[in-house]
Amino acid sequence: MSDFERLKVVTKYELLKQYRRRRFYGALAITVLAVVLTIGLYEGLDLPGSMGIPEQLMDQYGAEIFAIFVTSMSALAVLGAVFFAGDAIAGEFESKTGYLLFSNPVKRTTIVVGKYLACFIATATIIIVAFLMSAGALLVFYGTIPSGILGSLAIALMLGCCMISMAFAFSSVLKGGMGATIATLLAFMVVFTIVSTSLSYAGYDSWFMPDRAADTMAATYGVSFEQIMGGMIGGGQMSGMMQASQDPILGFLVLLEYAIVLFSVSIVLTKRREMI
Repeated sequence: MSDFERLKVVTKYELLKQYRRRRFYGALAITVLAVVLTIGLYEGLDLPGSMGIPEQLMDQYGAEIFAIFVTSMSALAVLGAVFFAGDAIAGEFESKTGYLLFSNPVKRTTIVVGKYLACFIATATIIIVAFLMSAGALLVFYGTIPSGILGSLAIALMLGCCMISMAFAFSSVLKGGMGATIATLLAFMVVFTIVSTSLSYAGYDSWFMPDRAADTMAATYGVSFEQIMGGMIGGGQMSGMMQASQDPILGFLVLLEYAIVLFSVSIVLTKRREMI
């Protein structure tokens, strides 16, 4: 059996394991609920009007602004990727199942890649469901789907890759899956956010930070956050922060680089790690 055939077998069974877990259906249910609630609140409470978005802007970019609000909820699915990947490697060492798995004539690299593909497919399933729901709502309320939704989907999927790679990196070095999950969430939601915000307030564009790159999901629709908020926030430092990191292609490439580097690190560490 070739390495590619072994990879297909590993990916298949890891994916079946993901689909049989309650956490997958929990993440799917939370994402669907978040999208439905966002649609209901947006239309029911007239969020554009209550936020002071200019009517002229709504006439020109109504569908795009709706898409920005609704598709942003798919970020919950991306964070769900952490729960799929947190114990992917650490779990084999924590539960000692690695004695059986790693003793098979399958390279550790093949196992890690198969696990990664399975986690990504599970994550992509939830993200795509969220975007399909958003597209359906756009057709119902506006009769059109902005082309920017494809770029936003691409960045969301790449963000999923980045988060999985980060979780794999922590999972390959920490003893338990829960520790890897918490470390990934803290790194992305706390550490990176603090660094990015500090750099922005200091007058620097933190385009190279993954959280800022993820924000470009909303920049694919041709209307900036600054335009949406209008005169609510004003100028100064906050205005500069909103203008920074608005290039979707750059954001995609930044996330891609993080995903490749972190995944490579996880492979190297897993190959060197001993069963204790």
